[in-house]
Amino acid sequence: MDRHIHSSSQSARSILPAIAMAAILLLQGCATLNKEECVVADWRLIGYQDGVAGKSASTVGSYRKDCAEYAVIPDLDAYQAGRLEGLQEYCKVDNAYQLGRAGKGYATVCPADLESGFRLAYNEGREIYIARSVVKRTRARIKTLQTDLAHIDEDRKYLLVDLVSDGLKGSERVSIIYELSELGKEKDAIEDELDGLYDKLADQQAYLESLTQHASR
Repeated sequence: MDRHIHSSSQSARSILPAIAMAAILLLQGCATLNKEECVVADWRLIGYQDGVAGKSASTVGSYRKDCAEYAVIPDLDAYQAGRLEGLQEYCKVDNAYQLGRAGKGYATVCPADLESGFRLAYNEGREIYIARSVVKRTRARIKTLQTDLAHIDEDRKYLLVDLVSDGLKGSERVSIIYELSELGKEKDAIEDELDGLYDKLADQQAYLESLTQHASR
């Protein structure tokens, strides 16, 4: 019994460096290995982490190049087996939906039997992301126009003060009246655009809300 516990403890300690190394790779999002990492590499675990991250099968080529310098050859079979296991996690429909909703890209890495469901869920989330982006752009345009209107009102206020000031020449008065007229036209155009944007924003928000409410996740 004691020998069994001791043996298990030694085995656990022996794989800790490989697990730690793979975890660091996952957190850093890198695909490079140094000498120590190449020597202690658990290729199945590295493949699993790459699969969970949705990385391409070609990623192992980078490891092969890194480790060749230290005369270490990656265990391709172990890596591929681990990556396929990891892809079972990455290719879940809930993950696909969240990736799409976050606006993240997707490289076609899922196995054929999971690709269809993954793509449908990804597109569902992506549609919400796009709708939210449209709403965001419309709100930004409205804010810009509202700022422009505030500036126009401020300019008009100063021009009106100048218009009634003493000692104003006739030509100067005509110039101010012209500027006021042009600012009035600009203000009317902005207000017309804003009216249309307010209606458009209401429709966009309603569409976004409907997508969110009817989302299957």
